[in-house]
Amino acid sequence: MMDIVDKIKGIEGAKVTVQRENRVFVDVSEDKLISTLYDMKLIGFHQLSVQNVIDRIKDNKFEIFYVLYSREYKINAIVRTWIDRENPVIKTADKIYPSAHTWEREISEMFGIKVDGNEDSGKPFILENWKDLPPMRKDFDSVKYSSEHFVFRHSEGENE
Repeated sequence: MMDIVDKIKGIEGAKVTVQRENRVFVDVSEDKLISTLYDMKLIGFHQLSVQNVIDRIKDNKFEIFYVLYSREYKINAIVRTWIDRENPVIKTADKIYPSAHTWEREISEMFGIKVDGNEDSGKPFILENWKDLPPMRKDFDSVKYSSEHFVFRHSEGENE
């Protein structure tokens, strides 16, 4: 495992943390994200298993992460970066990992993150006619949304 960890540590700007056997975290600045993903693929991480977001509302950041897998080394590498919540934009990774195209559509719709270079970013994906704050953001009020858009009934069938 240390051979592949040493290769990852050689990627410019990568901060590598071995969490446990067969799992490493690779933290990079947003401007190094695409080159890091490209380098990760070159050293054997050919599979993008998951791409997703954690809303770090207290830090005013979105944590974007990519779970990559190497069949050769049997290791998961989680590549992470952080972007500003107020102007959330990342570059597409779909030229490196084609499956990123779909993950990017989902994070665009669910978190309101613009994906530069993904022509489907911002187009409806799952939500139809959605006009509210993206629903996976921590500042989205699901109770308020539900009370404004749905009719709740008592067990006797009366409206609340």
